[in-house]
Amino acid sequence: DVCSSDLLDGPLSDGRTILWAKIPDVLTGVDTATLAILGDFVPMGLGQALGMRAGGNSLDNTLRVLRLVPTEWVLLDIQMQGVRRGFGHGSVNMYAEDGTLLATASQSCIARVWRDTK
Repeated sequence: DVCSSDLLDGPLSDGRTILWAKIPDVLTGVDTATLAILGDFVPMGLGQALGMRAGGNSLDNTLRVLRLVPTEWVLLDIQMQGVRRGFGHGSVNMYAEDGTLLATASQSCIARVWRDTK
């Protein structure tokens, strides 16, 4: 489950997207595998930053786990550093419900615009 509003009403000036996320019915508590999955949300931040239905295909993804603490929800603070010539680069800080920084991840991706198929 991802609890975020689908803003997409124009580009965000700072390239930042913040949302709470959890993976229900998969695990009880957050572990490194969960953080790896959530670290792959950087391309979603690309679409939000551009104000478009867009995302990307991952080219690389680096996860740095700092500390695991019990938490059900993880706050994803996604920051896009740039989008240029069809590539996006960003990072995400992942926080527990108590504010503990769990991990950071960085990612480069091929930028993709989603087309509606009607």
